[in-house]
Amino acid sequence: MNDDLLMQRYLDGQLSREDLAVLNQRLRDDADLRQHLRDIAEQAVAFGDLARRGKAALPVTTPSVTATRFTWLALAASIAVLAASAWLFFASKPDAVLTLVESTGTVAWSDGTLIASGEKLPAGTLETVGEASSALLRFDDGSLITLHGDAELSFASEHQKVLSLTRGTLSAEVRPQPAGRPMLIRTPSAVAEVVGTAFDLSTRSEDTLLKVNEGLVKLKRLADGSEIEVPANRSAVASLDTGAALDAASTPEPLIAWRFDFTSSTPPRDWRGYSKNGTMHASPYVAKKMPDGRIVTHHGISIRTAMLEQPLRLLANEHSVIKYRLRQESPGPLQVMLLTNRLNGNHGGNFECKIPAEELRPGPGGWCEVAIPITRYEPVDPRPHIRKRHPSAVGNIITSAIINTFREDRQLEVSHFELGTR
Repeated sequence: MNDDLLMQRYLDGQLSREDLAVLNQRLRDDADLRQHLRDIAEQAVAFGDLARRGKAALPVTTPSVTATRFTWLALAASIAVLAASAWLFFASKPDAVLTLVESTGTVAWSDGTLIASGEKLPAGTLETVGEASSALLRFDDGSLITLHGDAELSFASEHQKVLSLTRGTLSAEVRPQPAGRPMLIRTPSAVAEVVGTAFDLSTRSEDTLLKVNEGLVKLKRLADGSEIEVPANRSAVASLDTGAALDAASTPEPLIAWRFDFTSSTPPRDWRGYSKNGTMHASPYVAKKMPDGRIVTHHGISIRTAMLEQPLRLLANEHSVIKYRLRQESPGPLQVMLLTNRLNGNHGGNFECKIPAEELRPGPGGWCEVAIPITRYEPVDPRPHIRKRHPSAVGNIITSAIINTFREDRQLEVSHFELGTR
């Protein structure tokens, strides 16, 4: 159905719910179409006024002037009704709560409708789809919220800003809020009360991890109502376990070297993949969602430092090297990725290196050592302004390291991961 027919049926009140969703999306995406609908409304009101005042100068095309005048008045009245419908459409449009400043990967409403950068968003629920997705959101007062990876956030703002992070991780830079009206961020296990500060917040079904970079955040544990104030450079975990201590621990200094050996340690369950026989095996995950609703699935392993209960910050510098010991059932190329934040908690960009199959040289048992200098990682996002803003991972905190075999499941295994130096 074309746009003109959609608008005509909308104004006649004959659109189905599915067609109305299509028209709403078209109006969000196309400024010219929104202006066209406004023009219809303005012209209809103007014609209606002329008809009511009897000043319409019309050519006589039928023998009966009276009949022509009657037809014109009926037409003007009909157009005026359509104009009123159009006016109601725009007048009833929900007020914008925040703006999607920029995004990488897939950002969508909870009903699956994709959201484009630059859109002003009313109260609702959105999600970033895929581990490499992100969304930078800005309130009118300049407060910034960045969603990282696979996350879901509900938001509203009337007398105060109220957010609900159902899953995933966000970083925030919150401007000073009005007295008595702090920003509230709810999770399944906690409520964070924010007056004005910078912090990172991650949530899982059983706990919430808070790291404050600047200012002060009050954290309330929902399981028993206990509260704690978390100052800058401190971290806290609010869990469903009321027997666990709710206290603010010092955030450690960033590390430039760290290793995780899967043969001797069990990885956190929030890491992508599954542990078996002393190695980490790739599992399928949603990489992105297409405009038509189809999802793209990759097979990979991710090491998520942001989801560790004991705070850990891995710092990439110009000498950093990412190392894997791995094997595949069948040869093929690999994609290795780094998801990063800046030292102050803001989004630092996502980076990738594609390793061709011929670069992998398996040894005994099919195992091979892969060492990727940080200089080989390029921004994932192809847009020039994003690449200019996030040109390199150097100087950033690595929040997640991902290795995958793209859409093909080649039974990838990893026995250890390491951040080292040359």
